Amino acid sequence: MQRFADKVAVITGAASGIGRATAVRLAGEGARLALLDLQHEPLEALTAELHGRGSEVAAIRCDVSDAASVRAAVAAVIERFGRIDVLCNIAGILRFDHTHELALDDWNQILAVNLTGTFLMCQAAIPHLLASRGNIVNMSSTAGISAHPWTAAYSASKGGVLALTLALALEYGKQGLRVNCACPGAIKTPIRYQFHLPDGADAKLLERIMPFNGFGSPESCAAAIAFLASDDASHIHGTALRVDGGMLM
Repeated sequence: MQRFADKVAVITGAASGIGRATAVRLAGEGARLALLDLQHEPLEALTAELHGRGSEVAAIRCDVSDAASVRAAVAAVIERFGRIDVLCNIAGILRFDHTHELALDDWNQILAVNLTGTFLMCQAAIPHLLASRGNIVNMSSTAGISAHPWTAAYSASKGGVLALTLALALEYGKQGLRVNCACPGAIKTPIRYQFHLPDGADAKLLERIMPFNGFGSPESCAAAIAFLASDDASHIHGTALRVDGGMLM
């Protein structure tokens, strides 16, 4: 399939995990890519890999939690490609704590990257997406729509991403901008390997959020993102698509 031939896609968090898998998937479907991340070496390695496959790719260092960095990154995309057709907000961080022990600085950092970062990227890109009648795919989580233990900050940030997605979908839908979000759960990403139970945590609480068939791959989530971002989803708007192996059934 070449669903993204001649289209310009911006992907945050592109250096690893779901972001990397999404970059590979969209490149394989003909997209011209602007890959944003703070991780320089893996981002450059991915860019070189995709160049080797014949894709047009630009690697742009960006801190999505910083408004000036976001504005500069979007300006660089427009200077390089002249347009934006798809924005995939995938950058995110996660930590696990007993809520009563969670430091305010950690709370603020998680919200700054996951929620404020998504807002800043949308805000900067929307004028260009309106011009191209493009679309946004945000990254919420099953943690944003159901109870997950020890993730108060992460869950709040991802619930906020879902609410932001719906607000943007209503505000800009009549102007031709589609906005959706994916809600992954139990995906094998680097975030997964950061997991450790807080001291004294009840491991049985994990049974509430286990999928039927084990963890899914980043590629399975990238396929869902590619669908939402493509014209195949032209009548899908303001939707949260779970990609979780049935963990919330």
